[in-house]
Amino acid sequence: MDKRVVLLLSLLALMTAGGGAQVLHLTVTNEENLVRKDEMLALRWSDMQQKLPALAPGQAVVLALPDSSELITQTAGEELLFMADVGPGETRHFLIRKGDSRGPRPARRVDGRFVLPREDYAWENDRIAFRMYGSPLAGDVRNGIDVWTKRVRHLIVEKWYRESEGSPPGKDTYHVDRGEGADFFSVGKSLGAGGSAIRREGRLYQPGIFKSWRTIENGPLRVSFELSYDSIDVNGTLYSEIRRTTLDAGQNLNRIDVTYYGPLDNEELEVACGLVKRKGVMVSRDPNGCWLSLWGETTSDTTSGCLGTGVVLPASGCKEIAEDTLHCWILGKARTGRPLTYYAGAGWTRSGDFGSAEDWNSHLAEFAQKIRSPLRLNLEVAGN
Repeated sequence: MDKRVVLLLSLLALMTAGGGAQVLHLTVTNEENLVRKDEMLALRWSDMQQKLPALAPGQAVVLALPDSSELITQTAGEELLFMADVGPGETRHFLIRKGDSRGPRPARRVDGRFVLPREDYAWENDRIAFRMYGSPLAGDVRNGIDVWTKRVRHLIVEKWYRESEGSPPGKDTYHVDRGEGADFFSVGKSLGAGGSAIRREGRLYQPGIFKSWRTIENGPLRVSFELSYDSIDVNGTLYSEIRRTTLDAGQNLNRIDVTYYGPLDNEELEVACGLVKRKGVMVSRDPNGCWLSLWGETTSDTTSGCLGTGVVLPASGCKEIAEDTLHCWILGKARTGRPLTYYAGAGWTRSGDFGSAEDWNSHLAEFAQKIRSPLRLNLEVAGN
């Protein structure tokens, strides 16, 4: 352990023994040979309050050792969130104390919003942006996920919608890259970049446009929302769907928790988590790691670079990887009333994050490995 960390923890132990305010010590260990950049760390308030009863949501400060720099935090439901980089095999130390932030107001790195008059739901972080189409396009689209590529680290969704107000149908200004990125992606009635569908007898069944929406968390580090879909007709049997999507700052993949409801409880379903094929894309897949990748030119204009889309499904839920003329997908095992969790998103060469198909595929493979081997967290009162 760093000598400065040992010294600081020893001082805190003396303070605690003398009746001083208690501080929690969090040890975070990366047991894999992976660089874990912008890793989201989540601590349950109930776990922290068992050790430090005075701690309350909205009244916690997180300090990174050894320099005691204050980190940006977010209270999300029953958890305290903050982000850190953890190198291969590295152990890092953090202190959590009761108090108010002394730093400047943090810049938002995520955003989610229901957009009028289009009735889309759009969301983004500092890497990439996405949207689900609203009711004005009912009949032309379904539940496919649209991708907005970004060349900047700041938030742009609200700005692009505002600048495009009044544009003729199909001529939105955000389809042209003016230095910040653009919406180059074509979805139509497909699954787009990670939508899901019930699969039965070789056919995919998608819902139409979402019927309702609910924002759950909205920054500064995590955005989370739910969309509800009605009446998926599968050979005369009706199902509904609730999809919760979560995107963290610094990440290219959404976490998607999709739950189907039907006439029977606990009914077994096959669910395809899919990617729409684009002209000339290269398909890569790893059944053992349960990830799927498409990579190819973003548009026919080579100056638009290349785009990768991908899906990662935890191995416990992965059944097979397959394709048809329109889609590639990972087939998952689900049951009605229970969420199926998978991850899906995109990466663009002009963002500066990925230079090739190999880069994108390595990112997906490492992401799958991180799911299998999460960081090890140990929380105790400082000095114990």
